[in-house]
Amino acid sequence: MSPCEQALTLANAVPSNAGDSPTDPLMIRYLKAQSVPLAWIDVAATCTARFGEGVLRNAQSKYQLAAMASKLGQAAPEVSSARLDGVTDASTSTDVLGAFAVAEDRAGFAIEVLAARDASSGATLTVSDMHKTAAQQLVSLASRIDSTYQDPRLKVYAVDQLLDNPAVIHDAASGQSVPTAAAVEMDCTRSEIAAIDTADGQSDTNTLLILAALAAKHAYRALQLGYPADDTALFN
Repeated sequence: MSPCEQALTLANAVPSNAGDSPTDPLMIRYLKAQSVPLAWIDVAATCTARFGEGVLRNAQSKYQLAAMASKLGQAAPEVSSARLDGVTDASTSTDVLGAFAVAEDRAGFAIEVLAARDASSGATLTVSDMHKTAAQQLVSLASRIDSTYQDPRLKVYAVDQLLDNPAVIHDAASGQSVPTAAAVEMDCTRSEIAAIDTADGQSDTNTLLILAALAAKHAYRALQLGYPADDTALFN
């Protein structure tokens, strides 16, 4: 099998409800589900046109795994900071890196504004700084590819809707009202998915693994903050 076929086989080996049958003991379903999130990241990196599916399924399966862990008294899945610490090069276009940088910087700005209003659960300066750090790292990677690269980040971004709806906001993608900070995180994820989907050139597998993991962390955080985790909301 190709790398894509292998990844899809592993990802689909356990149904989305993390169990072959409702009669399976919860612990069995939990053990089976532990390999699923990473398999979906592999799908994102190795399957053409399935980057977004892999990213969102990773977050969804990790969220389901966390719910089972809570019932079993186990620790939730560990998630590292959504940054690119230690990444020194990338094999992709500067347009892709720039789009990711803008998505991260815009999310960081939005979270900072929400944190100042102190009306949106999950909006903290720590999270804002994490987004902004990732944006700087992405710009640095692009500059390594092209020394004349122009930083695409803006000083400010439009936040009128966020100011009008600091706690709950209408999410156009899902058609539902969701916590505002969760919407910001999911918007960041969707922008990064779009950057890969619309890219002119190809990115190598290692780079796609890094970018998929970054985008998926934001999606998972969105689910933790109350973004709906069902297929209807995530996939449209």
